[in-house]
Parts: sequence; structure tokens; C-alpha cells
Amino acid sequence: MSQISFSPQYYEALEQLKKNIEAFKDITIEEARKQYGLIPISTPNDCIVEETKLDEKYVIKSKEYLVDRLKIYEDVIDEKWQDLDNDGLSGEWIKIKDRKDTGRVVLFMFGGGYYMGSPKVCRNMTYEIAKNAECSVFAINYRLAPENQFPVALCDALAAYLYLTDPPLETGLKPIDPKQIIFAGSSAGGGLAVATTLFIRDVGLPLPSGLVLWSPWVDLMNSMPSYWKPEMDKTDFLIGALGISKLGPPTSISIEYFKRVKILSEKIKQKKPKVVGHPSFNKVPRFNLYCANEALAIPYVSPMLAESLGNLPPILCQVGGGERFLDSNILFSFRASDPSKYQLPKYATLNFANSPFKKPTNVTLEVYEGACHCFQEKIPYEKISKFSIKRSCDFIKDHTLNESIPDASENKSFQGIQKNINTIAINPNCDIKELDEKFLECLNWENIGVVQRYILLY
Repeated sequence: MSQISFSPQYYEALEQLKKNIEAFKDITIEEARKQYGLIPISTPNDCIVEETKLDEKYVIKSKEYLVDRLKIYEDVIDEKWQDLDNDGLSGEWIKIKDRKDTGRVVLFMFGGGYYMGSPKVCRNMTYEIAKNAECSVFAINYRLAPENQFPVALCDALAAYLYLTDPPLETGLKPIDPKQIIFAGSSAGGGLAVATTLFIRDVGLPLPSGLVLWSPWVDLMNSMPSYWKPEMDKTDFLIGALGISKLGPPTSISIEYFKRVKILSEKIKQKKPKVVGHPSFNKVPRFNLYCANEALAIPYVSPMLAESLGNLPPILCQVGGGERFLDSNILFSFRASDPSKYQLPKYATLNFANSPFKKPTNVTLEVYEGACHCFQEKIPYEKISKFSIKRSCDFIKDHTLNESIPDASENKSFQGIQKNINTIAINPNCDIKELDEKFLECLNWENIGVVQRYILLY
């Protein structure tokens, strides 16, 4: 591989990101959220921000779908998730001033490990999407863990989709055709975008026209080799550990969290639920704020482990070649493009023969050599970040507002080079080339979906 070289500003930003993550380890979630929310956000003069509160009926309808579909998992889910949030569900529309409405909409889901983040913090990115993809962006302010554990975020994301496709009459908004809607998200938001699409597919609702994913978190076990490679300490700011955050001194959030963990743990012991999972889940204490260990293999938690990733709308998955999520994103992409070939892990795909979703999903996988996690959002001024966003916006425009949504193999901008997947590498100079075979070694990994190591941060 050629020498990877970014701008001096890139490396300065990466070091600062590492320091920020290290600092978050020693403070409470409340303080981490507060500091995260203090990130300077500049709203360009041509950017229109419209804050919106969704009618409670969308959350109620979404809950109805989830209660029915998730019944088989109810013994490993904190039942408190069904409590409605008195503050309601909100989001924000990002539009460009004096821009003709093209009809296309991006439903955006922010990242932050499911425990912090907001549409406001991501506004620079949603603005760039709205501007370059000539669309409106609706960023949903889904509720955060640990106060709201799985499947609350999924419930909120589905509610947002129901809102877009059937808005209240009094708002004057017209129902948006799913063929004009793209789901997009970064990190945990990318994983949530996939999970929501899987759920929509499984319950038989109309699917959106495509998915744009930036370093999606699709494996909450962090079971793939790249997550634990020491060399990633140099190229990524994510910490190589299972825990997400240190809860720190007792606070109202941490006290309630441990109370709920104890209640759920007791319920699981009594019920002894038969859910899809691996023995390694029970060899370590709970390490995730979003769900119990026993729930890790639920496809709407860790989409990479879904029985099948077929029959989904076209996907653009962009991942950094120097980030910990590299291998999980590669495996996810290949599993979606060829469900029959990649029936992994075995414990999650035993019933694949009976799956109604075996049609390959068209996938474009872009590996940005040497780049860190979510570089597009974290280091937006870098050359490859701008290039990546342009590629994303081209994908959005190419997969919406057409009489028939084209397959990736028929699309001029995203022409496939093998079957249903287009795999490319992009270097810091934005040169596009064939993906090196060494990136595909992870497809032979034997411990997919297995908890590898126990390094707890909280």
C-alpha cells in the first residue's frame, strides 16, 4: 500500500479527538453530554433550521409495531422502554434557503454510542447533505441510553419514518413517498439506520429508497479483529474496550441505570429465555449501556448478525481504513450483498433456509485508506471528508426521485465491479482504486459475534 499521508491539520484534529475521548472516561455521562453539547456549531446564512415536535400518535403507532415484533425477545429487554417520554419526540428540519423543493428527504440519525449526541451537534454535516444532495434533511432527536435502553431509539426512528410518510394534516406537509426517502447515519446512528430498515422490511412496511452509512456500529459485541488491533491506537480515536463510558460518581442517571440492570438481570435468571446468542455473552458482566448482554445478537441491536441482510434497499457504506469498525463494516457489506454465501455467525443463521429475505442487496463499500472513525463529521475540512460527502450526496440523488430505483450495477456513478457489491479504496488524495485483498481477510474470521475480550470502563 502506498504511504498514507493526510494534512497536518488532520493529525492535529485526530490527537485532539483522542484527548477528548480519554477525558470522557473520567467524567459522568451528564458531564460528557454537557461538554459534547458545547461543541461550537455555526449555522450558515442560507441554512434554515426548523425544530419540530412529533405528535405522540407516531410513537404510539411505532410502539404497536415493536411490541408485536419484539415479543420473542421480551425476556431480555427492560420493560421500562414502553414508558412514554413526557417531553415528546422531537427533531429538526434542515433546508437550504431559496432552494426549490426537490421532494427528496434524508432521515438522519446521529452518532454517539447511543448515550450522547444530538441533531444540533451534527448540524454542520446535515447542512452539507441538504446543500449538496439538494434535499431536505430531517434529523431525529431519538432518546438516549441508559435512561432509554433498547428498543427506545428504534421506536423513535420508526416513529420519525411514520411521520414522514404520513404527516399531520394541520402541518401542511405532504406525505413523502418512501422512494424519495434515504436513511442516513453515522456510527451508532448508522447502526440505527440499518436496524430501522431491517425492522421495516420484517414487518412489511414500504422500504426507503436507500441507505447512506458512515462507519456504522453494526456489531455491539465489537467481535471483529480490527477493533482490537493495537495499531488502531495510532489511526483511530475510539478506545479498544468493550465499555462505552465511565459512569463515574453516583448520579440520578447511574443510580437508576444500575437499578434497572439488577431488575432485568433477575428477570433473565428467572425466565431463562431461549434467545439467539453465544455462550461468551454470559462470561462477562454487562458492558453496554444500550442493552443486556443477552440481547446483543438481536438483529435490531447488532444488524451485522441478522439472519439475512437481503432484500434491503441499495446501501452506500463508507468506512475508514484506520478505524476499529473497519472489519465489521466490511463483513456487513458482504453479508448484505450475498446472503446465501455469508451465513455468519452460524448461531444466528441456523434458520436461514426459511428466511423470505434471500435476494442480494446492492452495496457500494468505500474504504478510505488510513482514515479514522467518522472522519467526515469529525474532520470535515479534510480533502477526503469533502470527497466522501460528495460521493454520499451523489448516491442520494441517484437513488431518489426516479421512476424506478436503479440497481447499483446499472448506476453510472456507482457501477459494480463484482456481482452485487462494488468495493473500492480511496486514498487521502481521493484517488479511487481496487480494494486490496488484505482488507477481505476478515471474512474468514472464525469468532464473528463472539465477545472477544473484557476491558470494562465503567
